[in-house]
Amino acid sequence: MPTFDVKQEEITAFEFDQTNLFKQYFDKDDLFQQLQEHYHSDKYRLEVPEREILEVRQILDSFFHELKIAGEPLDYCVVQDKQADSSDILRNSVANENRANYEIYLMTDEMSLRKAIEKGAIRLKKADIRKENLQWKIDGS
Repeated sequence: MPTFDVKQEEITAFEFDQTNLFKQYFDKDDLFQQLQEHYHSDKYRLEVPEREILEVRQILDSFFHELKIAGEPLDYCVVQDKQADSSDILRNSVANENRANYEIYLMTDEMSLRKAIEKGAIRLKKADIRKENLQWKIDGS
């Protein structure tokens, strides 16, 4: 019997305080409808409590999406001067935070990270700013 493999689209999520954050555009309305209760419209991202992540993974899997939880969010962070045009970087970030004269962005995935660097952003790990007390505010405050 013939078989075929379907490549799943990978979605990167980030865990903060038992909530998983990710940003993804879904072109299938029925998929978005199933996830809509987790959509934070002000932040343009999905916020899934840890206790519901298995259910969300099953929904995504049925539409050929694979949710992967990133090991270290700082690996996906870039820094950009506040004066620079960062609209493309902001659009492809899951979260952002102001810091002195900089804006720090948590990018959605590896591709967005590379594109932000091409646009002039600097990886947070290479930037000369304090990152010890970086805390992402996910509660809208």
